[in-house]
Amino acid sequence: MILKSFTKILLSDDHASPMYQKIKEHILENIATGHWEPNLKLPSENEISATLNISRMTVNRAFKELTEEGYLFREKGAGTFVASPVQLTPFFELFPISQEIAIEGRQFSSEIIEMKVIEDKAEIARYFDDISQKRVFYSEILYLNGNNPIQYEKRYVLEAFAPKYRQENFYRDCSTTYLQKLSATLSQKHTLEAIIPDKNLCDILDIEENIACFKVIEKLQIQNKIISYAEQYYPASRYKFHSKI
Repeated sequence: MILKSFTKILLSDDHASPMYQKIKEHILENIATGHWEPNLKLPSENEISATLNISRMTVNRAFKELTEEGYLFREKGAGTFVASPVQLTPFFELFPISQEIAIEGRQFSSEIIEMKVIEDKAEIARYFDDISQKRVFYSEILYLNGNNPIQYEKRYVLEAFAPKYRQENFYRDCSTTYLQKLSATLSQKHTLEAIIPDKNLCDILDIEENIACFKVIEKLQIQNKIISYAEQYYPASRYKFHSKI
């Protein structure tokens, strides 16, 4: 019955949205209306892709994003399930890290850990709508407030949007600020969660293993098309989020 419901997607008159987005909207609608309750097991990616006659990677992207956003959860060997409701609180202000440090009157600095080019189609399709993109830049950057690591960031950027991205040293501004300057129509979407960091992340942020972290997913978009996807990690003991109405 659940699997059959996905065939409604094929009857949609929305020809502009990509298929993964339609799958997400179908799942979210059933969760919002209460038709699908917490812990309900969803059909597998293979079953949905066969029903809709589409690539499994398309279904995987929809499942992955909904899992990151807290609407689904996965258990290895068991499948994908509807998650219990979570409270999503909007940020009224979320400044790029270089601006946050400047507001405090402290010294901003950065350390580029890795900078490379990605050409693998499967990896590109995990983060971007347009899989015809040939190259994506990937960076890992550590930002510091004085001598203290304050944010560790892993970012993917379309080469077509920021062709000179790899030439930047990010000594004065963070990557978010740099990308914002490239387009006046750039919009942002953020999702925040609290995590327990693994040893590698603790070492990078120079924190003890019992210190929690904030994880922010940042998506930069133009006309609802993602041009950059980033995962940003903040040590909770050194950073506070704030808002203003």
